[in-house]
Amino acid sequence: MKKSTIKIINQHYTKLLEKNGFTESGLGWRKGKLKDRYNVFLKYLKFSNKVILDYGCGICSFYQFLTKKKIKIKRYHAIEINKNLIKFIKKKYKNKILITNNKKINKVDIAISNGVHNYNIPNNYTLFIKDLNFLIKSSKEAIGVSFLNNNVDFRENYLSYKNLNKVIKYIQNKKLKFIIDQTFTKYETFLIIFK
Repeated sequence: MKKSTIKIINQHYTKLLEKNGFTESGLGWRKGKLKDRYNVFLKYLKFSNKVILDYGCGICSFYQFLTKKKIKIKRYHAIEINKNLIKFIKKKYKNKILITNNKKINKVDIAISNGVHNYNIPNNYTLFIKDLNFLIKSSKEAIGVSFLNNNVDFRENYLSYKNLNKVIKYIQNKKLKFIIDQTFTKYETFLIIFK
């Protein structure tokens, strides 16, 4: 990712954190809706006794979700580019979460990425595909990714909407097994890919 793109993303989330603190709303989520999104991942992926990668982890809400559900994992890796969030996670979770700001990690069992590509930045689709390939390469069993698709009646300028048919065609060309779930809303897509 280009430094200019990282700067745009960091500025956006730093402003949100300053306004709302290290909370769901500090990352732009509506209060109480993250657990509903995470439950979609739980429909298809078994996290118990697995090594997990949380790509674009934010405040590690997914880790908190698994802990509340009493789902015991082997190890939790997190990748985040915002220095404020990295500092927060290191302080809050000590050695429970292995966090880094780069993509140099060992293979994991399952990788997830929730809403990472929803913020509108230059070349968003290209970056989405690049990150999708990274997650596929990094996981042994499966990945779960959520994103906004272009099946909307109204668009917010700050959000990025992916062409769902284009994403599906890309996955089909890679000959991967996958599930598309849109039960949450018609424009929020959950893509589950099995290795």
